[in-house]
Amino acid sequence: MLELNKILRDIDDFGRESAESITGLEEQFRRADAVLGEMSADVGKANRRISEARTSWLLSNFDGPPDKTFPCPTLTDAHAVVAVDGSQIAPDKNEAASCFLINAASVTLFYGIAERPTFRSIPKLCYREEDTFEEYGGRRVPVAEKLLGIRRAMAESLEMLQAIRSAADKGLPVVALMDGSLIRWALENEPPDFRKKALDEYLAAFEVARELGVPIAGYISDPGSRDFSNSMRVMLCDMPVVNCDRCPHPEVKDRPCEQLGRLIDRMLFRNRLDDGARTVMFTSKSRILESYGEHDIRAFYLSVGREVVRIEVPRWVVEDSALLSRVQAVCVDQALKGAGYPVALSEAHDKAVVRGPERRTFYEMIERSLIKHGAPVSRSLKRISKGY
Repeated sequence: MLELNKILRDIDDFGRESAESITGLEEQFRRADAVLGEMSADVGKANRRISEARTSWLLSNFDGPPDKTFPCPTLTDAHAVVAVDGSQIAPDKNEAASCFLINAASVTLFYGIAERPTFRSIPKLCYREEDTFEEYGGRRVPVAEKLLGIRRAMAESLEMLQAIRSAADKGLPVVALMDGSLIRWALENEPPDFRKKALDEYLAAFEVARELGVPIAGYISDPGSRDFSNSMRVMLCDMPVVNCDRCPHPEVKDRPCEQLGRLIDRMLFRNRLDDGARTVMFTSKSRILESYGEHDIRAFYLSVGREVVRIEVPRWVVEDSALLSRVQAVCVDQALKGAGYPVALSEAHDKAVVRGPERRTFYEMIERSLIKHGAPVSRSLKRISKGY
């Protein structure tokens, strides 16, 4: 039982300190406005300083004055939107058998033509050794936790590939949406053999999309990215060439970069973007993108009314102004249709998600199959104690 009366004073202190912090945040916004103006006045100089900087932060360069905005283009009446999502039932040592399930789903919505939406859900039960083990850094290891998440992402990209092909056959302009970042951060520190295999399978959908002229976009709601705000902090450093390892300010509070330390990217553009407008393109300096080739990822921030979201696209989308405009227009329209979040992604999520009752039914079916065929069934004491 949670005894909230024991933290009443802490709750009150939290509210008071949060209110007091607003003044400091407003000062950081004023400083950010000045830095943004300086960076926009000389984009080349700013990008060179960022590229030369040695920091522990993730930084980003930009392809034009960062205070410039682009209004929402007109959306083609007849078009299609593909969205994919996935979920899983992870291995559970407290259940009757060691296995897991991956469920990848896709939705295709058509606009401007008399075509019914298409929905697909592809669940896969993994229980054989070739499914539950992975070649990883020269070793054969069980698929669990992080590796399971990567497996799910690969299943989603395979389903995206199939959905893109089907939608493109209709002869309409198409945009393919994925929930979250297109940058596979989880692979950055993985062994080269595993990283290459996972990326090759993931980027196969990107290659098909490029050939068919279908832009892929990663839609990130409520983004916490700091790539650009970190780049702004670099501009404040008083060293000729930024090197955080040799910072002359031992006390954190004395560092010039801390003048913007509380800001994240979406906060910088909240009051600068009209509804439907986007920023310039940003290029992340993440090391994993070195393996993406021509599918290297670019990003922009977009106002969809209720919030500023981050949209990520492959480089070839940015290089085709018609594809980039299509992505911007579709993301705005989808957010409006979905009351703030793309309706296609919501539908894909509903099709993919595994809910609690479904999970229980899944394990009950596994247990009945074991009993039917005379296989041993064991329950952990923890499972028994919880009454299931």
